[in-house]
Amino acid sequence: MGQLESGADAVIRFSALGDLAAALPVLRAFRRKPVIVTSTLGHAFLKDEFDDFLVLPDKRVRSMLRLAWEMRRRHFHQVVDLQNNDRSRILRRLSGAKVFDNRQISLNKPATDIFRGIAAPSGLLGEIDMIFEPRSSDYIVLNCGSSAKWACKRLPVERWQYIARQLLERFGVRFVLTGDASEREYVQALASQLEGQTEVLAGKTSLGELKQVLSGALLTVSTDSAAMHISAVQKTPTIGLFGPTSWIRSAPWGPWSIAVYDQVYYPNGTPPARNVPVEGRYFDHIDISDALEKLAPYLPR
Repeated sequence: MGQLESGADAVIRFSALGDLAAALPVLRAFRRKPVIVTSTLGHAFLKDEFDDFLVLPDKRVRSMLRLAWEMRRRHFHQVVDLQNNDRSRILRRLSGAKVFDNRQISLNKPATDIFRGIAAPSGLLGEIDMIFEPRSSDYIVLNCGSSAKWACKRLPVERWQYIARQLLERFGVRFVLTGDASEREYVQALASQLEGQTEVLAGKTSLGELKQVLSGALLTVSTDSAAMHISAVQKTPTIGLFGPTSWIRSAPWGPWSIAVYDQVYYPNGTPPARNVPVEGRYFDHIDISDALEKLAPYLPR
């Protein structure tokens, strides 16, 4: 790879927190830190790792035009568009920079692989860091909740009890239960029904604090959620529990992570073609035993 040309480069990524997290391994792999064009949520999530941001505070036309003007004023050499929606297309066209987007990329793969495929032709990427460092920790994160819209992602209490019992017998450490403020009541009620020592942090952490909690865990077991993706990109061994959403497109990143689904409900191993926000018996037979064995190289004996 030759020398980078002069001039700053920018990356556009807005969207939900899980998508921002899935893009993080690619953002970290840029050979020099790009300017991050993002939302206020993206800034809150990424500000501990990147220095230069252009923030879109809301979706108003006025805000869009101000951001587009600022991008043009900065004379970016290249813009990597990891968003590729109407907002990002407007911004990149007005930026005057060379643009890389997902028009030639297959979208039927994990999000991090998609983002890498978009950014690679720019010549800006170095190697993605895949080095895993074993950790010693006295807690496992259970991220059990989900938003009200996606309550269908929540496992029956008895499955969480079964999972917690497995983990307690194998590792003998305490459980930290995470989630946002809207999930606190549900998480607290669930924690009271689990064996072992539990600590409920749902609704009590900032984004930066949540990253630190997930980074320091021995293992994370999580529903398909932002916390699952954050855990995986922090190189914490992660088991993602899937039911009404695709474990192919939304799989947690890295060889230290694995997606698990109910093989009785999905006997052919084919995920739903589209995410289905409808209650169902997705988790009645879900089991993490095989996942723990596959992740054994990343877990204490």
